[in-house]
Amino acid sequence: MNLRQTRQQRINELEALLEQAERKSDILTNLLKEASAEFTQALDKVGKSEANFRSIIESAPEAIYMFDVHTRCIMDCNPFTTEWLGYSRQELLGMKVEDILGPLTEGVEDNIRKALDNGFVRILERQYQTRSGALVDAEVTGTVVEIQGRKCFVALVRDITERKKIEALLRYKELFQNVIDPVFICHSQGNFLEVNDVACEQLKYTHKELLQRSFRDIVRPFQHEVLNRMGKQIRSGEAVQFEIETVTRTGEVIPFEFHSRLIEFQHKPAILSVARDISTRKRMEETLIRTERLSAVGEMAAGVAHNFNNLLQMILGAGEAALAKLGTGEIRKSREVLLTLIEACHRGADIVRRIKDFTMVKTDDIEEAKVFDMGELVSEAVQLTKPLWANPADLHKYTLNFIRPLRALVKGNPSELYEVLVNVIKNALEAMPDGGTLTIVSNACDGRVHLSVTDTGIGISEENLQRLFQPFFTTKGLQSSGLGLSSSYGIIKKHHGEMTVKSVPGHGTTFTIILPQTDSLSRAEPQPMAVDRNVTQSRIKFLIIDDEKNILKMMELYFEDSSVDLTTANTAQKGLQVICNDHYDVVLCDLSMDDMNGLQLCKAATDHACRTGRAKTPFLLYTGLSEKLDPAELARCGVDGVIRKPVPCSELQRIIQETISRVASEEKSESWPSRSDKGYLVT
Repeated sequence: MNLRQTRQQRINELEALLEQAERKSDILTNLLKEASAEFTQALDKVGKSEANFRSIIESAPEAIYMFDVHTRCIMDCNPFTTEWLGYSRQELLGMKVEDILGPLTEGVEDNIRKALDNGFVRILERQYQTRSGALVDAEVTGTVVEIQGRKCFVALVRDITERKKIEALLRYKELFQNVIDPVFICHSQGNFLEVNDVACEQLKYTHKELLQRSFRDIVRPFQHEVLNRMGKQIRSGEAVQFEIETVTRTGEVIPFEFHSRLIEFQHKPAILSVARDISTRKRMEETLIRTERLSAVGEMAAGVAHNFNNLLQMILGAGEAALAKLGTGEIRKSREVLLTLIEACHRGADIVRRIKDFTMVKTDDIEEAKVFDMGELVSEAVQLTKPLWANPADLHKYTLNFIRPLRALVKGNPSELYEVLVNVIKNALEAMPDGGTLTIVSNACDGRVHLSVTDTGIGISEENLQRLFQPFFTTKGLQSSGLGLSSSYGIIKKHHGEMTVKSVPGHGTTFTIILPQTDSLSRAEPQPMAVDRNVTQSRIKFLIIDDEKNILKMMELYFEDSSVDLTTANTAQKGLQVICNDHYDVVLCDLSMDDMNGLQLCKAATDHACRTGRAKTPFLLYTGLSEKLDPAELARCGVDGVIRKPVPCSELQRIIQETISRVASEEKSESWPSRSDKGYLVT
């Protein structure tokens, strides 16, 4: 009984458990159904999200790529990446991330490690290299993700090349405007594309006015050839440095040192030029050069004084001899003595001219120069330096050999080249403190004139040889400014020539100067003006104004038996009174007088002619001063020409006749030609 009850009780429990299991099974089945439905919905959502994400990546206007952080292999990329870098998708998937970064990229390993530690990378600037090799600037950011158990880095890259250009342009603009020197950007043919405010200020143009001009418009016409030559060098890729004179809007001439090179401006080739005003430097150089020249003349003073004393002895002796012969009635011998006296005066004038030409700082332009014989110029330089190499106290210290060609014509400024020759000869003599041989050889061949100056002195070391033509370089200490050879080098370059030096220490040095040869003197020498015989048949009324009575007396004696009717005045006031009271064909006035200078007198005479309605009398100045007179001031005062003292009376008479002929024929010219090699008529 008990066993049956126990079994029934057990069956009831099992049935209860089964019923409970069935209820739980129903619940679980319902839960699984619900879970399955939710999972299906979730899969649908994930699919849609992945499609949307892929769509965003594929259409993104920035490069997106993914690479394995361990192998660095690129696993995926969007179309913009392939288009930006120029690779196909297949090519990129076979590359490592280093293959697309710029060659100088550093710190990739550290950045990946930081990304693994932090899960992301802050914005970095990187350079990427395209398939064509071009480098592009970009900003990179990204994050670390895990895909199929692999840690990957997803990079978002933004091209900032244009932004970099804009930033560079802004920095450039700021620098362009804030630099203290004039800056020009011009077309390869010279037209200005951009200038800074400093350029406008110094050249006295507005910004708009300068942009309507070219380099040729702001430089002196004779320097256009320099611009052409520098332009060719710049366009070939060279960075050049050159000096050139600019002309401001008001006509002021400013020397500039230009540094120019080729750049890209607004996506086109252009020339960038930075200029520096060297007016102060030029004035300092000219002062130092003049000081050095005067020092050289001082060194030659004893020899010059010796030459002048010889000339004075000749003049004194000739004058006394002429008086003695006249006293005895020997007219022919008196004439011979007087001719000797005149020749001595010419020699004295030549010595003074050489010294003045050497000591004056020249400003004449090469295009306004003349044609001359280089051999003759060398001869003059040899004569000027004779006191240095033919010292009477030690006649055998130096030996000078000079070999010159029959004819070696060059075009240039004789005074400037004269300076070069004297400098080179003087340096050669200084290189032989114990004496030696100086050999000067000049010859012409292949359309060029070659001049070599060789000494047997101490020579120049290789180190100093490289710096020899640099301004202010000297091995003489405080005794020299260091500008002699650099100035000489600049003069030769200005004459389109070459200047080189070779030296062997202990054996000597050779300076070689090469200049372009010119065919004929006729290109540079002006033809004499034809004299109107109808004008010169009548007596010429000629007025001379000079406060030196002996000069007036000499003029009266010379012209008293000629076709010239001479009137003299020994003060400016007397001269002006004579001009106002009578008419003269020509007036000659000394520049420097006590009561009124020649310019003031000419201005007063011109004003009087204007007030009275009379024709202006041709007015000539003559002077022994070396300063070059301002042409504008001469024109303002009414001066028609300047004659250099001393001038022979015969030459003066010829100039008077030419002046009258010019007035009669109403020729319009700034200066008159002269047949004289002495160049008495200088304006």
